[in-house]
Amino acid sequence: MKTLIPTQVNVQVSPSSVMVNGYFYIVDLGEHVRPRYHHVGINGVCTCVLGRNCPAVNDVRQYLADGGKRANRPPYGYYPVPPAKCPVCGQEVQYDASLSSRHRGAGWQCVAGGKSHYWQNRARISATRQRLAQQGKVV
Repeated sequence: MKTLIPTQVNVQVSPSSVMVNGYFYIVDLGEHVRPRYHHVGINGVCTCVLGRNCPAVNDVRQYLADGGKRANRPPYGYYPVPPAKCPVCGQEVQYDASLSSRHRGAGWQCVAGGKSHYWQNRARISATRQRLAQQGKVV
């Protein structure tokens, strides 16, 4: 028979700092966390493997709730990171480097519609840009 011995774990939480860099929030989680610096996009997803579940995302939410400066909005149709969900059907998207470009930003494909939803969205963006340009609005 095994005897369980209660153990105590002490966790020291140090305050994080949030700063804005372009289209991202950079969160310093402290020197005892690896990776120390996390990049959270305006879509509310961290670039680390934890994605939406990263503690840095909550730090950014709190930073904004406390009146912190907002990250810059990218130009219409430019994606610095994949969207949080597919603009065509609302399903999850996955990063696809083969669709990335410096003019369009991060490439992605929909788990339901694949690359075709990416290209349908690009066509919608182009049509909207043309319509706005005809109306004399800056795109």
